[in-house]
Order: sequence, then C-alpha cells, then structure tokens
Amino acid sequence: MKISKEYVNLLPRQEKQARSGMGRGLIPVALFALGWLGAFGWQMNDARVLRDRLSSLEANKKALQAQTGALQKELGITSNPSGLDKAALINSIMNERVLWSQVFKQFAQTVPKGLWFDGLEGTTVGQGEIRIRGGAFNYHPVAQFMLAMEKSGYFLNPQLTYARNVVVQGQDVVGFEIVCGIKKEQGSR
Repeated sequence: MKISKEYVNLLPRQEKQARSGMGRGLIPVALFALGWLGAFGWQMNDARVLRDRLSSLEANKKALQAQTGALQKELGITSNPSGLDKAALINSIMNERVLWSQVFKQFAQTVPKGLWFDGLEGTTVGQGEIRIRGGAFNYHPVAQFMLAMEKSGYFLNPQLTYARNVVVQGQDVVGFEIVCGIKKEQGSR
C-alpha cells in the first residue's frame, strides 16, 4: 500500500527534474567564481611583491645617483652629459689614453743589441711623452735606437737629452737619456 504522501503531489514530474538540474548548474558556476577569485588574489599578491621590489630598486637608483654625483664632482665633471655629449666625452678620454703595452711592443721592435734601459717614465698629460734612461756599450747602439725610433712613426720627435761615458761596476759604458712624444691614435696599429 502506498503512503498518502506519494499520492499527493501538486507538481508534475517534469518540473521536479528541472529543479534538480538547476542545482547542478550552480556547482560549476561556484567553482568558476572560486577559481577566478583565487587567480585574482594571486595577481594581487604578485602586484604587491612587484611594488615592494620597485621601491627597493628606486632606493638603489637614488643611492647610485648620489654616488655618480660624488664621482663627477671628484673628477671635475660639472654637467651631466646627454647621449651625444657622452660619446664626445668617451672619445676625448680614449684619445688621451696611451696603450703602454703597445709602447713596450714598439720598444721590443726598435731596441738594438747592446742597449738597455735603466728607467722609463711616461705621461699622458697633454701630448703623451716618454723619458728613457739607459746605457749601451758604445755610442753606436744609441744612434741606431734613435734612428729606429724616428723611422717607426710611433715615437714623435725623439730628442737625445744626453749621452756620456760613465763607469758602471768598473766598466766604461755610455749612459743616455731620450725624450720623445708618443702617438696616441693607436687604433690603426
């Protein structure tokens, strides 16, 4: 026998099924909303981390700018050069440089046998200049060295300051000093 509840039903069977289907549709919508909120939260967290990193980088930038200002003051650079000015500044600095390795390479190619150096002094202030002090067993290697320096095209206007006989460890030798300019444009060599 059937209970009276089963007999009394005011809604037809089809409407009962439609209601239960609507409840099942809410689950995917709720899952989508939770996923979207999770992704939004994740993005907000990333944005906070990036803001913190940006503020840290801004502080580092200010510290570096202060150091740059101190270095410019120390070097005597009064203005902050723009892009073209920076290139001109770099070119002027490069033109003032002397590649001492190239100077020694040139010496290796021009020094005759029987000649030695006791001292080398170089400067790049103004026109690059080098002062060479040394010795030789006689005057002939000194003359050969001067001629080789003139022919090299690397040493400018070599001048013999002095060449005289001296006694070193009981032996007669020729002491000399030569002053000459140095070609600074070494990019072609």
